[in-house]
Amino acid sequence: MQLPRRWFGVDVIATLLHEQIVIHSSDGHRVARPLRRVASQLGFDRQGEALFTGVVTDILAGPQVDHVRADGGIECHTHWIEAPDGQAVGLVVWIAAPPTTTRPDYNSWILDLQKVATRSGGDNLSIIGDGRQAGEERAIRHLLRNMIPDDAGEFLALYYGAQDGKEGRLTEATWSVRRPDDPTQWVHFWSTTTALGAPDDSNRTVYGLTAQLRHREMDTRMGTLVQYTHSTLLMVDARTGFTVTTTGELAPAFDSDEQLLGKVLNQVDLHRIPPAASHETVVEQTISIEGDQYNVALFAVPNARQTTAAPVAILLVPATGRGDTP
Repeated sequence: MQLPRRWFGVDVIATLLHEQIVIHSSDGHRVARPLRRVASQLGFDRQGEALFTGVVTDILAGPQVDHVRADGGIECHTHWIEAPDGQAVGLVVWIAAPPTTTRPDYNSWILDLQKVATRSGGDNLSIIGDGRQAGEERAIRHLLRNMIPDDAGEFLALYYGAQDGKEGRLTEATWSVRRPDDPTQWVHFWSTTTALGAPDDSNRTVYGLTAQLRHREMDTRMGTLVQYTHSTLLMVDARTGFTVTTTGELAPAFDSDEQLLGKVLNQVDLHRIPPAASHETVVEQTISIEGDQYNVALFAVPNARQTTAAPVAILLVPATGRGDTP
């Protein structure tokens, strides 16, 4: 019997909705498939798959309590990941011969589609770097304040997939933030959402499960541009006007002053940029922020996952001689 010596993250909500075990991740790496479709790829033979399926089915039917058991040279370790409202969203499980390897970290969250805000829980919220506490509600832009701006398209696609998708449909995003203790280093994540309720249901609830990745390939071109031009970049959803993330010189001021951010958004015309426009389409204008003049460039940043919900980048560059009287 072949039982791979790995930690498997089980998507609890998807498993219950689809009535088959859905593997979220393997040792923290993306799977997002029903077990029966990928068992052999993950290292199970038929007997191993049958044992794993039976044990996990029994665990899901029982109390949500972490435990360790051993029988016949096989160890079973379980760890539940709950959302802030107590809903189980993930089951991290080891069913194989000992010794176990290091268990990956998982965080949970609930997405408020109207407020575009999240409440989080799970293993380690400190790695996000925004200072949030378990169950505390924060706007998406706070969650993503240290994110690579190039990843904004991924998260916006996740948001619209969670809003418009059928019940039980998985939507996903891969993203990275600067380490809170060392801004020269990155922490990488893979996030998924699963919704309960129809898209037009006012009680629709969107649950998220995030695995910390050990590494990923990153695109940091836009962040590098901001760094070397001493500018500020806002990644904004043109449909709703909510800010996905901010980075650069004015980002701390925008994080602490919602009204200041609103003043900027009121001066730019997001609708001049078609949602699916090429990134080569640029609209330029000049705005004033607290008496200082800024040259602004607006352009869409589509991503491979979702071009119809591309975020609009708002690049703010200090005008020459800002603060001086003309």
